[in-house]
Amino acid sequence: MVTVFTKFPIKEEFKEEYAKHLKEAVVKHEMDKQPGYVAMKLLAPQSIPHMSENNMFVIETSWEDMKSFMAYTQSDAFKKSHENMPPREWFAGRPAVEVYESIE
Repeated sequence: MVTVFTKFPIKEEFKEEYAKHLKEAVVKHEMDKQPGYVAMKLLAPQSIPHMSENNMFVIETSWEDMKSFMAYTQSDAFKKSHENMPPREWFAGRPAVEVYESIE
């Protein structure tokens, strides 16, 4: 099993708009129809008092294996999921992708 975390640092003033955008975009991209797709979670940042402000939205996806995830990155569904991205001024930094394999 492979889990992918795609992280988006969003400025405080755009968090609500970005959450709405993310929910709408997920419906369009048909990731759940891709071979090897297992699950997806959309995670909104929460902050804890006396800690640094958390501005990181995360899309967590799970795939049967790396081959399935890589095939998705080459698919029309992947291209479609990256259309109509939010304006650059919403972002507090560059998005990042982290990929992990489950230890069996």
